[in-house]
Amino acid sequence: MADAIAPHHNAQFTSRARVRIPLRVKITVPYLLLAIGLAVGAAYVVMRIVFDTTDERLSNQLIETEKLSSEWMVREENRLLKTLRMLSFTEGMESAVKARDLQRLGDLAIGVAAAQGEEQVIILDKTGEVVLELHKERGVSSANYLIEKGNGTDFAALPFVKRVLAGELDEVGDKFSGVAYHDNDYYFYVSGPLRDSRQQMVGVTLVGKSLHSIVAQLREEILAQVTLYDTSGKILATTLSAPQSLPTELAEEIIAGKETSSLKRQQSGQRTFNILDLKYTELVGVWQIRNSNVIGLLGASMINNYWVTTSTLTRVQVGGLVTLLILLVFVVGVEIADRITYPLKSLVVASSQVASGNLNVRLPTGGNDEVAYLTETFNIMVANLNQSRLDLIRAYDETITGWATMLDQRDHDTEGHTRRVTELTLEVTRQFNLSEEEIVQVRRGALLHDIGKMSVPDQILKKPGKLTSEELVIMRQHPKVAHDVLYPIEYLRPALDIPYSHHERWDGSGYPRGLKEEEIPLAARIFSVVDVWDAMTSDRPYRPAMDPQEVIDYLFQQRGIMFDPQVVEIFWDVISKTHPDLARPICPPDTDNLEGIHEPCSRD
Repeated sequence: MADAIAPHHNAQFTSRARVRIPLRVKITVPYLLLAIGLAVGAAYVVMRIVFDTTDERLSNQLIETEKLSSEWMVREENRLLKTLRMLSFTEGMESAVKARDLQRLGDLAIGVAAAQGEEQVIILDKTGEVVLELHKERGVSSANYLIEKGNGTDFAALPFVKRVLAGELDEVGDKFSGVAYHDNDYYFYVSGPLRDSRQQMVGVTLVGKSLHSIVAQLREEILAQVTLYDTSGKILATTLSAPQSLPTELAEEIIAGKETSSLKRQQSGQRTFNILDLKYTELVGVWQIRNSNVIGLLGASMINNYWVTTSTLTRVQVGGLVTLLILLVFVVGVEIADRITYPLKSLVVASSQVASGNLNVRLPTGGNDEVAYLTETFNIMVANLNQSRLDLIRAYDETITGWATMLDQRDHDTEGHTRRVTELTLEVTRQFNLSEEEIVQVRRGALLHDIGKMSVPDQILKKPGKLTSEELVIMRQHPKVAHDVLYPIEYLRPALDIPYSHHERWDGSGYPRGLKEEEIPLAARIFSVVDVWDAMTSDRPYRPAMDPQEVIDYLFQQRGIMFDPQVVEIFWDVISKTHPDLARPICPPDTDNLEGIHEPCSRD
């Protein structure tokens, strides 16, 4: 028992002895020190930031932002009212409305609108019909205005316009405001009467601004996300990328509590929601116009953690510490990562190459840790695998050679035939620029080309005379037998082209499948020429060896019938080097490819 265990202990001791500095020590110690530094820094940051005041700070900021938004809306309404008054007092305006002079109205209104930077001016007559619509051209930064007679919106039906047309007055005057959908957008309008010199109403003037422009300007000025809602909570315009509508119940509660104390109103109008994994808090208040009527709701939103701030000194200290730690992490991390991952990356690449079949890959060795030892064992493993593969291939090839030798010995009259055709086939095949792997498969196929004849009885295989029709049927089964024998062997499947197809003919009259022209695998087309050459130039029981010149003449005569013409040409280039006394036949071009009728070829 002790003898059996001892080798295992020795191997274990050897592997441990070679690892002088374990890999986990190389990784653990530097990052342990780094973690301690980060922990100390984090503790310092947490102590410096009083996080329990964050919510209060956010709420205070939201309240201030909502207040600023409301004040801005009041200022914007007053600015629009100023433009409205300027238009009402523009000389000639009332006469142009009475005359319905579109060109005159446009000339008078454009000057005021351009000076005040207004987006839209609409003038109605006293019946509520649009006389002039003046609006800025969309997508154009310059003050280009379009003049129209109206595009179908019934402004006279708007509640705030109705009050102007009816000549109503409230505690702040005869001008009224509201929101309307016009020209594919929501607009905020202020409207007022247009009177003549006798104070008789001749029409109504509206000055409008799109809600999208309003929220965009608000966003720039108060640095918060702004959303305008109608009284039911529907979104009219917003700067949020993925806004969420206000529940109707909450909208009604906010409007109902507009007269309550400030704190209660703020608590009821606050809500949170998520956009793109960012948590927002929104404070919603009523949107009132100059006569205190509520026309909608205004919401100001901020990211919850946006207002976690510190003093200037703390920010400098924390920033310096964080920068130092990040730099330390970067330098140490890059150095350690390079040292560790470089050999591991090489191992990954080498493993991929081994997995794809490349067993010649080797890794550079060196080092004193587990990765270095793993590299050495990897090289040993791959070398052993490669040697095993080579031994297995050698065993396969020796077995194939043995089969071929056995076939030759079975028929003494063809002894040496397999070796000769294999060598010549490989020589011709190399002229076609095939890969080494393909040439290896051609060699195996040539060695096994007559493996199917193992099923042919001796009385047929060794018969000295001509075979009968029944015997020919049996003989011609040997390519199919070769296929059935070799196909189940996956290792030999790529070498099947020659054993299965070397009796096919270029014109399709061959067997066993009747393949034609390039349907026949290239290896089989090459082998068929070499096989006929060797058979005809060798002694057989039924005839003596033929003169090589006669055989060459025959091969050229059978171009396009039995053989691939290109293969015959390549074969001639090869065989003429070993038989310099042969003359190349010249076949008449007008007789090539005729079905069974060929004139004799002349010679050079």
